[in-house]
Amino acid sequence: MVVDDHAIESLLTWFDLSYEELKKEWISGQYLKLSECPSFKATAAYREAINVLHKGTNFLEVMEDELKKQLDEELEIEKFWKDF
Repeated sequence: MVVDDHAIESLLTWFDLSYEELKKEWISGQYLKLSECPSFKATAAYREAINVLHKGTNFLEVMEDELKKQLDEELEIEKFWKDF
């Protein structure tokens, strides 16, 4: 999807900037946990948003596979009971 691709590209730009800031903060040694770094929340949010968009781009393929599996299992059970 073109819209998703553009959104992902835009988010990747912001993620990269935020990630570089996070990296600087972390290697400074000022923080005991990564989540204590000031740019951690923004970096994590960008990463999650990118993941959501990636999942959305192949949503139909995933749903087709899941629904096909469900239908196959249900039809197999119905066939078993019919033939029983």
